[in-house]
Amino acid sequence: MFVQFYRPCQALQPIVSNYMLMHVYLDRHQPPVVKPYPTNPEQCLFFYARDAVEVFNYALEKEEFSPPSIIVGPQVARVDIKMSQEHLTIKVGFQPGGLFRLLGMPMWQLLDQSVDSHYLLGQEINEINEQLRALDNYPDMIRLIEKFLLKKMAARNTDVHAIDKVAQLMLHSRHYSLDWLADQACLSPRQFERKFLERVGMSPKLFMRVVRFAQAYRMKDRQPQLDWQDIVYQCGYYDQMHLIRDFKLFANVTPTGLMKEEERSPVKIFPGNPF
Repeated sequence: MFVQFYRPCQALQPIVSNYMLMHVYLDRHQPPVVKPYPTNPEQCLFFYARDAVEVFNYALEKEEFSPPSIIVGPQVARVDIKMSQEHLTIKVGFQPGGLFRLLGMPMWQLLDQSVDSHYLLGQEINEINEQLRALDNYPDMIRLIEKFLLKKMAARNTDVHAIDKVAQLMLHSRHYSLDWLADQACLSPRQFERKFLERVGMSPKLFMRVVRFAQAYRMKDRQPQLDWQDIVYQCGYYDQMHLIRDFKLFANVTPTGLMKEEERSPVKIFPGNPF
């Protein structure tokens, strides 16, 4: 398995936080591998540049083959990815508000949705998919996608909003009140909630809850020796039952159940931003 994260060029850093490229070869004699992807606060553009993948969406309660590239908006429900023999994923992870700036549409419309990217980014994305399948050099793949994004961003020319910067603060701390966050965005609390829903796709309170869950999941994934009670304390949960409720909502299983599923998967990567 090959996994590499790349930083975006300076011109794209206001909307893109990172690129992740993951290339996995599986034994052709073994059954397909299922990788759980619980909720995380990152909105993404995914390219599946080799074998097709099947996706089970827990919100829609259905499984279907994914298009070659998809846009994943604000995510509350878990999804599972079923990988075939050769799995090559390239993920574009957006900054909070970045996908809104690229598409210019309310993000709440994409809540728990995975949309064929050509519907939102145009037919040119089909050419990108074809070129990715023909490429073998990883940096060339990233450069191809980055060139496409630069062109799209130049056509949109949507300015950054104070809410986008506030949402970035929320990725790193849970200790801000909504009134304080609204004040930082120079908005009333009601205006802040409405604008946040438009640009991020969920309420500020739900977003902070997703951020906390993702922090807990990432912490246990990276430090399996940590006791769950330590994670409860470090991530700001009231108690262990509070943590369990969030895991059941965002991962559809208990914390221990999710870690067991992760152990069965040969793909060990958390889909967040490593930088």
